[in-house]
Amino acid sequence: MSRKLAMQEYGNRLVNDLQVYLRSLHTHKANNQIVSRARDGLLTTLQEHFGKEPQSTLQVQLLPEETFINNTLLPIAMQDFARIKELTERLRTMGVGELVFNAAVTPESLSEFAQAVYNGMHTRQQMEIRSFSGIQALELDYSASGSSERDAHQVVVWLFAGLLDGLEGLKDLVDDNHVPTMVPFMRHMRLLVDLTAERSMVIRHLCLAPSENESNATMHHAASRSFLTVQIGHAYGLDRATLMAMGLASILEVITTGTDPDEMFAKLAPFTTLSDLAPSVMMLSRDLELVRRGRRASRRGQLLHLVDELVSVIHGETPPTLEDVQSHLGWVSGVDAVVLDSVLAWLGEEPVGAVAHSRSMGRVLLFDRGEDGQTLRCREIYDDGLGEPVPVIDLDESKPIVFEGRVDFPFEEEEADGWG
Repeated sequence: MSRKLAMQEYGNRLVNDLQVYLRSLHTHKANNQIVSRARDGLLTTLQEHFGKEPQSTLQVQLLPEETFINNTLLPIAMQDFARIKELTERLRTMGVGELVFNAAVTPESLSEFAQAVYNGMHTRQQMEIRSFSGIQALELDYSASGSSERDAHQVVVWLFAGLLDGLEGLKDLVDDNHVPTMVPFMRHMRLLVDLTAERSMVIRHLCLAPSENESNATMHHAASRSFLTVQIGHAYGLDRATLMAMGLASILEVITTGTDPDEMFAKLAPFTTLSDLAPSVMMLSRDLELVRRGRRASRRGQLLHLVDELVSVIHGETPPTLEDVQSHLGWVSGVDAVVLDSVLAWLGEEPVGAVAHSRSMGRVLLFDRGEDGQTLRCREIYDDGLGEPVPVIDLDESKPIVFEGRVDFPFEEEEADGWG
């Protein structure tokens, strides 16, 4: 078993033990025998890890739709999801979203932590004491700005890495004639939609850079297409349910590509875990295959296809210029002018994530639109890294803008006009 799979398996046990321990506080005091047994079970699980790696820490991040351990997405089973969601919501009411454990944890410190949780639970107040021997209870706000900005950006990166893993697993299961649950992907899309408005630049920088690992280039392409489809759809006013359906159709493309449009419904009918989104996802998957064959399809299906072409050309072997990308998209057949114009407008004449030339600084990474959402900023490219974000004042328009695959995302903010 790989180290990552072992951590995921261990993480599932740890989070479940944590849920059992804190759930027991709902009806029992912190010194109750039932609580003590649950505490001892949690301590045993923690000591199992620290006995092997005493200098390490365990960071458990609990988000509304996803759970991570040491920045690794946990594949929470469907039967456990409701219980873990309850744990997440309970801690969130106390202002806690991340728990950090180290080898100094003891039965006494777990009891002290439990007492603090008990007090917060029954007074419905924020946790006052957040540090115990071997335990820290931290805030983790993925949707705010300021001090939590690092958290929000990190969540986008986690989601992207988690989707890469999920896509591999999805394809493997279908290739083995299984029908995998779509619940984890639906949770992914819900959280992505929540983050899209506030973290658009992070998503751009991630998705416009091709994979450095040739072996997972196909899944990287699919993940980038899924993230950008949701972002571009959001920028032009599509509603939440439609954004989720488009993202899910993009995810399922890794198993539906090449399917005859008339057979698409039969192909996806077994995926009952798509629930109420199933009809929309099936129609979008069908429309994507229709437009690929040069046949008439809905504008949303056209958008999926055009984003797929955008990712293909930007992730090509030779770094394309902005003119190359614009020309390539202009030649895509079966796409209405309004859809093409919308994607080109979203990309812009000075695309964030691309490399341009400044007369005073040389090569620069076009970074974001500043705090006001309007001022284009860049970062100077050095041999050993990037400079600080500064406004672009002397862009050399005589030299081409090129998509060179750089990734950088400490800050971001941008809004766009609506499109129906």
